[in-house]
Amino acid sequence: MGEQVLTLVKIPIAEIEEWIRARHVLPSVLADFRIEEDKLILYFSQEGTFKTDSDIHGVKSSTRKRRAHRKRNRMRTRGWEVVARIMNSKGQECAIYKPFADALQDPNIPPEEQKKIAERILRSNRNRPSESSVNYFLENTLEYLRKGQEKHGAIESTKP
Repeated sequence: MGEQVLTLVKIPIAEIEEWIRARHVLPSVLADFRIEEDKLILYFSQEGTFKTDSDIHGVKSSTRKRRAHRKRNRMRTRGWEVVARIMNSKGQECAIYKPFADALQDPNIPPEEQKKIAERILRSNRNRPSESSVNYFLENTLEYLRKGQEKHGAIESTKP
């Protein structure tokens, strides 16, 4: 396998603008610049006049702009039964899954153990949960369980 040598050249747009201005008579303001396919496009305008993209091009460019790639925080929940759908304290609508509700039912479990249980449940379904994902599922489940206990406590206290 042969080696490949790459050479990187960075030229500031200001230098390119100066070079183009030296060769041509151009309006005073560099309004915009882009790279389309294999061409550098510079847009010059007079001060005080403003043209829109469609005025400059005549028609819209057919090249598609690339969207930034963002990591999606999706957890595999297939096979887990949904116990309830609630609006959590942060205003997010979320599903409460049976494995979490069953495992975290006991209010005497210490917080560190609760976190380990939630992480273990997520990992059991081939997830690689981040700290924030573990907290999301844990907090929502605990909030749901607290609301359920408050309702049961209110019902028991009204009985004679």
